[in-house]
Amino acid sequence: MKKITTKCLAEIAIMATLAFALDALQGGLFRGLFPNGGSIGFAMLPILIMCFRRGFLPGLLTALILSFLQLLGGVYVISNSWYMIILQLLLDYIVAYPLVAVAGIFYKTFQKSSSTKRKISILIAATCIGGFLKFLAHYLAGVIFWADNCPTDFLGGPLVYSLVYNGGYMLPNIIVNAIVLCILLVTLPQAFMVNVKKGENEDEKQTN
Repeated sequence: MKKITTKCLAEIAIMATLAFALDALQGGLFRGLFPNGGSIGFAMLPILIMCFRRGFLPGLLTALILSFLQLLGGVYVISNSWYMIILQLLLDYIVAYPLVAVAGIFYKTFQKSSSTKRKISILIAATCIGGFLKFLAHYLAGVIFWADNCPTDFLGGPLVYSLVYNGGYMLPNIIVNAIVLCILLVTLPQAFMVNVKKGENEDEKQTN
């Protein structure tokens, strides 16, 4: 495995900070609409860009730093027992955004493709997969921890309520982030490329 360079680490730090700022902004904007958490915006975008620009590991590190910043920024825990608190933190905070980085498994296929249409298809598919996995984490948290918030007369109970609630913001998130990624690919393709100077040491190349 090739080493992650200082330049790559700097990009990871910048993208993680940007994602945290976007997450905080959109969280504030949609607090009334999604009182139990969740928002619509572009917080996934920096993670996805790193996945397609640098690969799975840099994308994962970006997401993990974002999760750490979220924890520092404060969390809302409703569980009573310590093991349930850990499970809630895992589902809602620690693994939710890192699951988006699964999109990075398409890095090599994306970089090797010479067709813009093919790259757009990869962007959309990878964003849908990463976004769905993030949704799944929130959905499980909703069923396990937020069942009491489900209206007593809600058809289908907590299983359906969590699906509707979390799907209400995750589906738009997947759509808007996929659209922005495609627009960036067409208008600013260099955002997905890393230029490596000729003669550079292997240690200075990007991680796959």
